[in-house]
Order: sequence, then C-alpha cells, then structure tokens
Amino acid sequence: MRKSQKIITTVLWSCLVLTMVAVVGLGMWPGQQGGRAAAEPLPVLFDAPHFVLTDQDGQPFDSDQLRGKVWVAAFVFTNCAQACPMMTGKMARLQEAVPSKDVMLVSFTVDPQRDTPDVLKQYAKRFNADPARWRFLTGEQSALLETAAGLKLTAIPARDGKPIDHDEHFLLIDRQGHVRGVYHSNDDEKMKLLARDAEALVEEQV
Repeated sequence: MRKSQKIITTVLWSCLVLTMVAVVGLGMWPGQQGGRAAAEPLPVLFDAPHFVLTDQDGQPFDSDQLRGKVWVAAFVFTNCAQACPMMTGKMARLQEAVPSKDVMLVSFTVDPQRDTPDVLKQYAKRFNADPARWRFLTGEQSALLETAAGLKLTAIPARDGKPIDHDEHFLLIDRQGHVRGVYHSNDDEKMKLLARDAEALVEEQV
C-alpha cells in the first residue's frame, strides 16, 4: 500500500511540475503582464486617425507632426474635478519616467468651448508639462469627437443636463501611427507597463 501511495504521489508531483513549466512558458503565471512575455512585441491594434487641431500655444497641430515619434494619447478637460486631475498627474509622472525626446504626450480636451489655448496653457503649467514633448489640444468640437471616435475612446459632451463623459484609458501609438496598447489610468500596474512599453517602442526597429 505504501509503495502504491508513493508511486501515486510521485506521479502527481511530476504532473504539477510539468503544468507549472507549461504555464510559465505560455506567459500565464502570475507576474506576467496581461499574459504577454517581456520580449514579445506589442500587437498592432488599429491605426490612429489623422487630425488637425490647435495646441496650447494657439498653433495648428497636425497629427503628421507625430510621425516618427512614439506618443501617448488621453482625453481630459480642465474643469473636471475627478478623473482628469488624476489622469493628467499620471501623464506628468509618465513624462518623468520616460524622458526620451522620441516619446510625445498628447492630451485632448473634451470641452473645447471652455478649454481655449490660453486655458490649456495654464493647465499645462500646473503639471509642469514640457511644451516640447507634451501637447494639449483643442479645436472644433466635431473634430475632437471625430478624433476620439477614430481612437476608439469615449468622448461625450455635456447635453440634456448630463455632464461630460470621457474615457479614462491611455493609448500608446508607435512611430507609424499604429495603436499598440490600451491602459486604464486607474490601474497603477498598467501605468507602469505603459512606461515600459513606450520605452520598448522607442527601441523597436522601424
């Protein structure tokens, strides 16, 4: 009996070890980010849309200016008292965590009627935004909503007594304008992953 039990125990442990090896090999063991191995390239999700808006300096900003750069996009508005300060603060930390000049940060407003270039410029100063790397964009509401739709992010202006509604995700876009990652701003681990992924895209061969 004891010999039989020993054989069964050995077989069970062998199966467990093989299962652990298989799980780690597939990148599914806890600690892997989203099941993606560190060396695995980011997938191409979809293409970012073309847009022409106005930056915090009152200058036209064409998305073609982002070609050749890795960039991070988010939608916020300056009168937002809840998610937006947190999101913009995390974008500011990303600016510090990824100092490469090849990584641009782009904050789009969902409230262009109030968020004029001057208002956005003051808002940018509150978060120590580097104007060479971090653009705050406004423009015609239709153009901003079209851009949000092209980026597959929610952006709904205030209407019928309902407040502005907008997405809390950050997008990571590569040098060719391909969206390569989506990260929820409330998830600190995802934000750390965003910084690592941005650095990886800078090093990625064109």
